Amino acid sequence: MKKWISFIISFVLFVSMFAMPAAAKPKPVQPELSSGEAKIEDIFGRTINYYGVELVDWQGYIANPYVKLNVIPPADAAYPLTIDIKATGTSRLMMDRPSTLSATGAQKTLVFDTAHDRKAFLLEIHPDRIGGSGEIEHYTLELSVTDANGMVRTQTTPIRVLDQDDEKEPELPLKFDYRFDTIQPYFSDPAIREAGEQAIKDWFYFFDMESFDTVPANSEVSMLPEDNFDGHIEVTNDEPYNGMWIFLRGLNGPYSTGAPTDNGKYHKRSGITIPDKLHRSLMTILDFYDTATPFTSLDDEEWYLTEMSNTSTDVYGLIMHEFGHALVFSGNWKGVAAYKRSGGTADNIVAYQGGPVPLDGTYHIPGEEPYWDRISGQNGGRTHLFHNKRWMLTKLTLLIAEKAGWKLNDKLTPFLSPSIKNIPIPNAKQGKNYELQLQAEGGVPFYDWTILDGALPQGLALDRFTGKIAGKVSGQAAEGSYTFTVQLRDYDELGTPVQKKFTLNVGQGELLGSYLFDEEEGTIALDYSGAGYDVSTLHASRTDGARGGGIAFNGASNYVELPRDMLKKAKAFSFSSWVNVTGSVYSPSSVGVTNSVYNTSSRIFEFGSSDSKHIALSTDSQGGLDFTVSRKGGKEEVSISGGGISLGKWQHVAVTASGNTAVLYVNGTEVARTSNLTLGAIESILKGKHHYVGKSQSNDRYWNGILDEVKLYNRALSAAEIASLAADQPLPPVVDPPAPVNPNVAIEGSITTSYVSPWESLVGLNDEYEPESSADRGHPVYGNWDSHGTEQWVQYDFDQPFTISSSEVYWFDDNDGIDLPESFYIQYWDGTNWAHVSNPSAYGVLPDQYNVTTFDPVTTTKIRLTMKAKETTSTGIEQWKVIRVTETD
Repeated sequence: MKKWISFIISFVLFVSMFAMPAAAKPKPVQPELSSGEAKIEDIFGRTINYYGVELVDWQGYIANPYVKLNVIPPADAAYPLTIDIKATGTSRLMMDRPSTLSATGAQKTLVFDTAHDRKAFLLEIHPDRIGGSGEIEHYTLELSVTDANGMVRTQTTPIRVLDQDDEKEPELPLKFDYRFDTIQPYFSDPAIREAGEQAIKDWFYFFDMESFDTVPANSEVSMLPEDNFDGHIEVTNDEPYNGMWIFLRGLNGPYSTGAPTDNGKYHKRSGITIPDKLHRSLMTILDFYDTATPFTSLDDEEWYLTEMSNTSTDVYGLIMHEFGHALVFSGNWKGVAAYKRSGGTADNIVAYQGGPVPLDGTYHIPGEEPYWDRISGQNGGRTHLFHNKRWMLTKLTLLIAEKAGWKLNDKLTPFLSPSIKNIPIPNAKQGKNYELQLQAEGGVPFYDWTILDGALPQGLALDRFTGKIAGKVSGQAAEGSYTFTVQLRDYDELGTPVQKKFTLNVGQGELLGSYLFDEEEGTIALDYSGAGYDVSTLHASRTDGARGGGIAFNGASNYVELPRDMLKKAKAFSFSSWVNVTGSVYSPSSVGVTNSVYNTSSRIFEFGSSDSKHIALSTDSQGGLDFTVSRKGGKEEVSISGGGISLGKWQHVAVTASGNTAVLYVNGTEVARTSNLTLGAIESILKGKHHYVGKSQSNDRYWNGILDEVKLYNRALSAAEIASLAADQPLPPVVDPPAPVNPNVAIEGSITTSYVSPWESLVGLNDEYEPESSADRGHPVYGNWDSHGTEQWVQYDFDQPFTISSSEVYWFDDNDGIDLPESFYIQYWDGTNWAHVSNPSAYGVLPDQYNVTTFDPVTTTKIRLTMKAKETTSTGIEQWKVIRVTETD
């Protein structure tokens, strides 16, 4: 595939961050449409004929978003007319049906009866795996207008595709096991193996999952089906692993499928079973139509050739789909079974899709239109808006995968909500050219930018398509601060617009420095004031702040130095910051020494030239806040103090100084004031050489804590202005209230058994499904047919001891080979042996209800239920609850 790379995003970020005044450029003007030309409008009403249309290739191999475009035929043509639309330059371009696909692109025809007709079409690009994040692919949208007189006019519009590929591998270790591919050894073909493994890796790419506790060799027992599903073989892992073990096997029939190993053992971390009950191994069974030729190409330029028919089978799409049953779409996943029972009403699904998405009886997403993935219009394996080619992952599919316990990586672009980024806003100058690129992420790009409130300086304008503010600032524009609110809409018709407020200064603004510390990496903290005083964070460390990122100081060696020229013209100043004192401060001689000398005063900042000439803001061990001005040979000229600083808590701190007055504030309230400053003292000290945050001029009094949203002004803010800054409090972390303790500790147990029928399951024993009767098949049930007249047991193993005092068992009876038991009993592990519970109440064997057995409390890590079958039948269980002793018992 050919690509024409127009720029790299990192370069754009660099330019936009520093946004130096640009050379004069003519403002781009959208030309008028020519006679006979059709108009193309987007969902925001913008004419895109000349600007073009923008698509996105999201991170990961996933069905990408489509864009909806409206075609308005020319008014001065003879009707009826047809418009042939071609999207050319790559086979990966597609349009909604009816349309055609080819090696060169997609084609579609629209027919218009009158000039008042308006018709829409959808344009999308299939993903690829090549290219780097931030590259732009260039293609062409061609419209040929043929009117009733046979006159033909052709017009073209650019197509740009933002490539977000990163070529990263899944983080969770995957072990592919082909040892048992011995019946119809499809996977001995390297091309089939490669396509299959890629399909499986593409699932795991989207998961944010750490490794699990190591599973020892030969401890994960699974049952693989024999040919035509006529019996099973027992297999196991032949080496330790801490990720996911995947068995792959080819058969002659009856069909392809996938399933988790439902052996009652689940992955653990730090010895504790993961609450979502993640199975430890998975299987995928492959079977082709006898008349089908496997299509194994992973070249995405050949995507348009893929089929799922009796003549050709796309291996990638088939494995992606069938492995999905092993990984997610199966009743053996507790969370997915519960999701199915709910009718697909999970909040995140309804929020995304616009309504519930149920699963059918075979755990497929239904094929009807309301259940097609809303953003891509696709529905892997079923009819959808576009041609049914390769079965693809969709955002909807992955959101449902979370119900199985797979945590999605919400930092990947398919899952990012639209947002406008924080960027520095450089100051503008009267009569000079200016250019600033606003930045956004998330949602569906092809954004629409508008000014919602406020105004830009005269001469500047915001480009709706690009988000660029540009122009020549009028010489008549008043100097000062221009505050405006930008609104961003992404290309999602159900999306919610987002807004962000910016301030652009013409001339030198009063804000000399503003540091949010939200940069994700690097050693530079950007200055968001517009003055351009970025600072190095090399001698401090980034951490979580009051909002977003913060800057941390260790009380021993960390500090930040502000630029020397930053304050030299200021005659007064204000300092404002969110502050979190995290510990004590130590003198430099104590670094690395356990028995250090406690220094009772540590510097949030110290500006000046030396110990004898500085202004400083400090905290002490008693929660005090001190502002000092020192001049005249080191003599302390002024010192004011106030209390109220608490350890480990975000609080707003500010100090203002102007003329002979300094005022100290905590959380927007004045705590100390002096009017004894010598006139000119502040102005003189601010001309000093060194302005430190986090330490003194003498490399001591290091501060221990975190700062965020540090702001410096060239004037003394009023009490009301300080109160306003403090009132914008960061939201405290959301702490969910503790969930009520579930008395049923069965949900904490791993399940083992003496025997379970291969077609039945253990997972339903403790899935908390409420049966409607003993014949209820609405969830996986346990059964041990054909074991007539025998004793069989099921058992819960816990990661920690529980004190248990009762059992509730709901028997399964299929009115066929499985019947109610003749009798049963309960035992617990006493640390050495199995022991019968003491003083049990009735061991009930009644149908269509829970049979409750109480007994003397036992503290144990294992509990077992043993059931005796009648002579001519086997036994089964719908649900087995085990009830803990609570504090109220």
